Amino acid sequence: AISHKLPKLVEQTDIKGDLHIHSSFAIDPSHDLGKNSIEEMVSQAKKLKYEYIGLSEHNPSISKHNSGQIYSLIARRNENIEQIKSSTKNIRIFKLLEIDILSNGKLAVDHKSLSILDGAIVSIHSSFAMSRDKMTKRVIHGLSHPKAKILAHPTGRLINQRVGYELDFDKIFDFCKKNNKALEINSWPTRLDLPDTLIMEAVKNNIKLVVNTDSHAVWQMDLMKYGVAMARRGWAKKNDILNTLGYNDFNEWLKM
Repeated sequence: AISHKLPKLVEQTDIKGDLHIHSSFAIDPSHDLGKNSIEEMVSQAKKLKYEYIGLSEHNPSISKHNSGQIYSLIARRNENIEQIKSSTKNIRIFKLLEIDILSNGKLAVDHKSLSILDGAIVSIHSSFAMSRDKMTKRVIHGLSHPKAKILAHPTGRLINQRVGYELDFDKIFDFCKKNNKALEINSWPTRLDLPDTLIMEAVKNNIKLVVNTDSHAVWQMDLMKYGVAMARRGWAKKNDILNTLGYNDFNEWLKM
């Protein structure tokens, strides 16, 4: 602005896919199950002219299942995705999962189960009152697994319901930059997380971002516009947002 040049900010038409999608597949999740089938979510993604989506149901409940049962549930869901992929044209499907980062920093899914995923979105859903230092170490530990690629709703805030937990974002940014991790801009209206101020800091630090809807139903996939609006408020450009990449380039990043 000082040099009389405004950046060309990301636009909704730049978005090539949504990576945070919960279907109704019976994976007995730790948190809420989606309302619509995988087929219905894929069909909606086609209507939105996406190149790809990521199926990322919550991990199976660790209080109800042992590691072997969790592996079987994930494998069964993956088989279902493969069947759908074989009969689906013009869109690619990533086999992801939204996985809890436990209070000790470990992921709620073990290495064997993670190995059959294309990647994982990791997030905090419990023990919010930890100190800034402990929560930061917890998040970094959770993101350290090679399959853990995206930190979902990074501050944990719920607008007018819950303040976010304390994190040292300088350390989070530094870790993400060195290890090819991304931070989510969650489009859900009561989340809008990352907030715009942190998006601006992330952009300044060349941290990669992903705009997702966290959809648990078909209609929620239209909420992408709110995440894009947040990205724009944080002055994010197209090249700051990973899911503006085409399928091949995004897949290459996912495998880094």
